[in-house]
Amino acid sequence: MTEISYSATEVKNRFGKVLREAAQYGEPIIVERDGKPVAVIMSIEAYERTQTKTLQPAPQLDELFGMWADRADMDEDWLANGRSRWQSDWSNE
Repeated sequence: MTEISYSATEVKNRFGKVLREAAQYGEPIIVERDGKPVAVIMSIEAYERTQTKTLQPAPQLDELFGMWADRADMDEDWLANGRSRWQSDWSNE
């Protein structure tokens, strides 16, 4: 299916048709203003699919480092320094 897009005026004037297309094809419909995309209309099924693909929160430090999580010297600078050393060694191989 090719991408469907309409101007905002067209959507306003033919909203029922646009809703039927969104439900029928299941693909997002792009709404443009002055030739630029500004919004998307999609079926409820497509919307619900986007809601099930949410990212999980990042693990907390104690989950990542276990017993080392309470060390005062392990801060963002310490992690960045360690990453930069690891990346430079790895990229030179």
